[in-house]
Amino acid sequence: NYRFRKSMNLPVTPGNLYQAYGPTVLRDIIYGIARNKVSVFLTNLNPSFASTMMGRVVNMFATVVAACVLSAPGNELRGYCLQPPDRKQSFGDFFQPVKFIRSTSVGAVIMGISLAIGTMATPQVEKMVGIMKEYLQKNPLSYVLIILFVLQQVMAMRRQSELVESMEKKK
Repeated sequence: NYRFRKSMNLPVTPGNLYQAYGPTVLRDIIYGIARNKVSVFLTNLNPSFASTMMGRVVNMFATVVAACVLSAPGNELRGYCLQPPDRKQSFGDFFQPVKFIRSTSVGAVIMGISLAIGTMATPQVEKMVGIMKEYLQKNPLSYVLIILFVLQQVMAMRRQSELVESMEKKK
């Protein structure tokens, strides 16, 4: 609710942070249950395909899209509950099927793609992290190089900020 209220330039108080708590929790529960059930269903549908990289990616994409679509009515209810009181619409006016379908499908596909890519990338990142850990254990001096590199980056960012600030003051 914090991000929503900030994006709409609405005041943020401790009380209104829980304004749509019930619909949000309900949406998240539906998403979790749907994701678990669809994942099991797709894995059982073709276990040999599900054990391949392509199978994991396709199943993740399909699972996330299905879970997003199934939990989407919770987003509508949440949005309805988060309306500012002075501009509150009736549910019939608020709920617009074309916008609902468009936002649901676009959001579900974006989330599906990002998690499918994450499914593809995770094993590669795990390998790379394992190689780096092994290298760092064999070469303790490399820790010092990493610290010096990070320190140099922080210093460069500070210099850049100071430069931008001084140029803005001259305007």
